[in-house]
Amino acid sequence: MTRLFLRFYLGVIGILIAAWLIQTSVFRKSSIQENIHVIEDIFASSGRLARDRIVDGGEEGFSETMQYLDDQFDYPIRVLHRDKRPMDEASTARLDRGESILYYDRLETAIADTPFLVELGPLPRFDEPSQTELSFALGGVFLLTAIGIAILLHPVSKQLRGVEKAALAIAGGDLGARIDYGKFRHSGPLAEAFNTMADRVENLLRSQRELLQTVSHELRTPLARIKFATELIETAEDDEQRKQRLTSIESATDQLDALVGELLTYVRLDAQASESDCGAKNMETVDVRELVTELIELHGPLYGDVEFHNGVSPAGSEDAGSEGNSAELTGNRAAISRAIGNLISNAGRHAASKVVVSAAESDHELCIRIDDDGAGIAPEDRETVFEPFQRLTKGTDSKGDQTGTGLGLALVKRIAERQGGRVSVTESELGGARFSLTLPSNADVKAI
Repeated sequence: MTRLFLRFYLGVIGILIAAWLIQTSVFRKSSIQENIHVIEDIFASSGRLARDRIVDGGEEGFSETMQYLDDQFDYPIRVLHRDKRPMDEASTARLDRGESILYYDRLETAIADTPFLVELGPLPRFDEPSQTELSFALGGVFLLTAIGIAILLHPVSKQLRGVEKAALAIAGGDLGARIDYGKFRHSGPLAEAFNTMADRVENLLRSQRELLQTVSHELRTPLARIKFATELIETAEDDEQRKQRLTSIESATDQLDALVGELLTYVRLDAQASESDCGAKNMETVDVRELVTELIELHGPLYGDVEFHNGVSPAGSEDAGSEGNSAELTGNRAAISRAIGNLISNAGRHAASKVVVSAAESDHELCIRIDDDGAGIAPEDRETVFEPFQRLTKGTDSKGDQTGTGLGLALVKRIAERQGGRVSVTESELGGARFSLTLPSNADVKAI
């Protein structure tokens, strides 16, 4: 980062120096080269007058002539040899033609047929600054500019060094490294954005690590059952026993397939959590009563001894009006269906004989409630039940059914959080558990 700052700063200094040289060159050409002929024309008559006076006075009256000229002119006049004023060929040719030329701040006029020049000057100053003064002035301006740029870049460089330090620490494995933006003035947005990104990366990596550890454990059970049943097939005494063991393999395979499917959905939801516009094209108005009816028809046959009741009032009905229910949501139908379906299936798995689905709207939110008459969930377990692979019972439930993959309720929580909603579990009036899925009425549900 320091090298980057130095490279940038030296580049700026180089640009300023180049601008200084260009400006100096342009001024010299425009102010002197273009105006030199004007200056020569103004003082040419004075030069010729002094030359003619010296020639007319002759060598004998040279001293008197010079004294006279000194009294008449406001600037020095002298006669000197050409060798003391070396000039280019063009200037020498002009002198030989009898013209007066400007040599720096002096006017030179040649005495015909002699190697001598009549020099007037230094001439009076004009309003324009000299080349030296201009060069120093521009140099001072550029020096102040360079200092100002260095002062302005210092806090930026300091902030970037802080970002670089934190980024290198994270790359080295320290996922908890953050920028302490209290040390940097006016760096809040940059540091806050970086820290937010780092928090997100850390949470994702931690979640994936924990998920990988749990999945490796969860996959062992069905795989072990498949391996064990496969070995027992060879020792089966008859076709009936062999068929039973094949059925056991099929059941374990189905469980493994369900686990992988739920896992893929769970990871996909996590990967899409940062995509703000994901699923926007799939937004639609969902009739909750109609959706619940479809889900009961789908999951109900799996639990033949459980009665499912759809207590959601139709949109626009008198019951809906009295309770303030619209029984409608604006969102992604697939996501809403997945969440409610998982809750209905979970209730059917643990209910003794009855499951009731209802809904109530308040404060622009729709709360969908799923009640069952099962054993319920203890208060100390009502938070952990939504964590991945958290089961309150191992192996099978009270009816002997498989307890599921352990991801169903975790998926419900993910879906609810992604759309700005929430899910909770309390005690039901039926004696079992009540799961409440609360969603904004205009829920922006992301696609699964």
